[in-house]
Amino acid sequence: MKKYLLAMTLSVLLIGACSKKDETPVQQKEKTESTINSIINEGTNIEENIAVTAISNMPDDAPIEDNFPGSKGVKSGIAATIAHHIPLFKRNLYKAPLDSIYGTWQYVDSLDEWQHISNEPQNGIVLIWDFADSAGTLHTAKAEFTSISWYNDTLITEVNINLYVDDNRVAYLNYDLTIQNNVPVSVSLDGAIVGVVEFSIDVSAASGHNLEEDDFYGTVHISFRDLTTGESFVLDVTSNEDGSSSFKFVYNDGEDNWEFYWTVSAPNATGVQTVSGYIKENGTEVATIEGTLVEGDFSGIYIVYADGTRVSISEYLSGISGDTGTGLK
Repeated sequence: MKKYLLAMTLSVLLIGACSKKDETPVQQKEKTESTINSIINEGTNIEENIAVTAISNMPDDAPIEDNFPGSKGVKSGIAATIAHHIPLFKRNLYKAPLDSIYGTWQYVDSLDEWQHISNEPQNGIVLIWDFADSAGTLHTAKAEFTSISWYNDTLITEVNINLYVDDNRVAYLNYDLTIQNNVPVSVSLDGAIVGVVEFSIDVSAASGHNLEEDDFYGTVHISFRDLTTGESFVLDVTSNEDGSSSFKFVYNDGEDNWEFYWTVSAPNATGVQTVSGYIKENGTEVATIEGTLVEGDFSGIYIVYADGTRVSISEYLSGISGDTGTGLK
């Protein structure tokens, strides 16, 4: 069920955008399209930011990547999905001996390798590389890893990262991992693309579980604020060992406050899960969510509006094709 949550988020967001009872069908369509464009533009703005360009163009096999192999740490489920989409933390939990990491490393393009150019900082890591933006202009990026703390000299529990482009600070990320009984049980991140977005992520394993398990059971809390548009959202997801889950997504577009909430039952003997919930606009319920989910098939889940109209969520997802990153193929 967990791999379908993002797809359901998109669907109810698009649905909620056209659910005002006092709007004509044309107005509803216009608002839906406006919401879609807002989502697309948000992603474009972030993708085109110089900080993201710098990270996406960091050469492979940086020393910190070699020493934080992806084969360990958070491996799958919601927590892994989040970790996978934070580039600097794809391989962030385990490391080689300290003396093989600390200091300053610079990528030499002519040699196609990272070179250790300084022992400073003695308790931190600096990575330097050159890259070109979409216009072909060359820049120099520098990522500084400071305030590093370790658990048993093998597991990183705290680090602050600052990213500079041409000596201007363009992004930062603070990371904190909680260890219990020798395993990680929760992780918190907060950061920003300077002047563009601020965010925080908290992932906590359920009692008796940890973040190194193949399947994730626990809670995820994400908050996000666009500093340029004023848009914001808060997402809370709980995944239970029996396969049930709950989902709450609160979105503010600068004018209206939307709340989307549903629960998904544990699968019965035939694999069917019951879905129920609601959509609220500015505190007023404008639609309910009901139906069944079978192996990711959304056709049995419906949005029921105040006038009795029932629309399958699959209709709102019909324009999505290929691997969208939402879990749909």
